[in-house]
Amino acid sequence: GEVVDEEDDTPCTADFADSGLNPVVVGYEALIQHQLVPFLAAATEIGGEVQLQAAHVAQAFGAQHAMLVQVSVMPRVEDEGEMMAMLQGTTEALACIDQLNEEADTFRKHTAMVAGAMTAFGWVTSPDPRQYIGDMLNAVPVYGRQILGEYPQEAHQGLVQSLKFLLRGLQDYVSTHHPHGLTWNSKNVVPSDRRRSPHKQQARDTEGKVDVREMLHAFDAIVISKVVPFVEAAYALDKESLMLQTDCVQRAFKAQRDFMQVVAACKRPTDQVLTTLLADTSEALVEVEEMSDSSPEDRLHLALVASGMPALAWVSVPMNPTGYVSDMINAIPVFGSKIQLEVAGREDEALHVAFVQAFRDMLRGLNDFVRQHHAKGLTWNMDAPEYRAE
Repeated sequence: GEVVDEEDDTPCTADFADSGLNPVVVGYEALIQHQLVPFLAAATEIGGEVQLQAAHVAQAFGAQHAMLVQVSVMPRVEDEGEMMAMLQGTTEALACIDQLNEEADTFRKHTAMVAGAMTAFGWVTSPDPRQYIGDMLNAVPVYGRQILGEYPQEAHQGLVQSLKFLLRGLQDYVSTHHPHGLTWNSKNVVPSDRRRSPHKQQARDTEGKVDVREMLHAFDAIVISKVVPFVEAAYALDKESLMLQTDCVQRAFKAQRDFMQVVAACKRPTDQVLTTLLADTSEALVEVEEMSDSSPEDRLHLALVASGMPALAWVSVPMNPTGYVSDMINAIPVFGSKIQLEVAGREDEALHVAFVQAFRDMLRGLNDFVRQHHAKGLTWNMDAPEYRAE
C-alpha cells in the first residue's frame, strides 16, 4: 500500500490511477473499525465524562475521514482559509473534548489522558506525522499509571490499553500513507485498485526472504546476553518459588527458539499445525502464570514475571508485535516499583533491584529481536518448503 509516487518530486503527493478502491481511505476505515471501536467500547464501560468524550472522539475521526476523502482526490490546497475549512469538523470535535476535560469532576485523570492523546489529530499539519503521534503516545502511560494506581479495575485497564492501541494504529496508518506529511493527490484523479490493498497487508504474519542463520543467531544472542543474566539474578535471591518459576521462563524461551527454527526453515503452515507448534511455549507460559500464586512472601516478584512473560505471544500479533512487547515492558514498573519500595534499606536490596532490571533487559532484548526480524508480524521463509511434521 505505498501511496507516495517515487516519480514525483514532491514527497507529500501521490499519483493515483484511474479507478477502484482508495488505499488512503480504506486504510483509515480499517483503523476506525479495528482500533477506534474497541476504544469507544472501553469508554462506554467507564461511563460519565469519559463516555461523553468518546462520542466526540468518534466525531473527530469521522471528520478526519471526510477530510481524507477530499485530500485523496485533489491536489494540495495552498490557501490557508480553505485548509482551515477542511479541518473545521475535526477542530470542533477536539474543542468539545477539551471542554469536557476542563469541566470533568469524577474522572479527571481519564479525561486529561484522552484530551492529551487526541491532540494527535494535529498530525495533518506536521512534516513528521509518525513522530508527532509518537509524542502523544508516549504521554499515555504517564496518565495510565496514575489512573491504574487509583482505579486498578479491569475496565480502567481496558481504557488505557485501548487508547494506546488506537494511537498506535493511527501512527501505523500515517507511516504507511502519509510518512512525510499529509499526502495529496498530485494528478487529481480517482484512486486505483491496481495498488496492493491494505487488507492484504494485515495478515496475521508474513512471508519474506529470511536469513536463517542471522535470525537464529540473533535469538541465541538474546538467550546468552539477556535470559542467562535474568536467571542468575533470580537464583541469586535464593527463593524456591522464584527459582521454579524461572525454570519455566527458561523452558518458554527454549520453546520459542525451537519454534523460530521452524519459522526460519518453512513456509507458514495451517492454523491447526501452527497451534501445535506453539503448544510448548503456551504450556510454559501457563506454568509461569500458575506459579504467580505459589508464595505470598514472593508475590510481587512472581507477579512481575507473570505479567511480563506473555510478551512471548508476540508471534501471534499482526502488524505491530513490537508495540505488543512494549506494552509488557511498560507494565514492569507496576510491580518493579513496589518491589523496590518493599526492599528499600535491606541488606539484599541490590539483589532485588538487579532482578527487576534483568527482567526488563530481557524483554527489551526480545523486543529488539522482534523489531529487527519480525517488525510487521511473524516472518516465515517464502523460499523454504512446506512444513512437515517429523
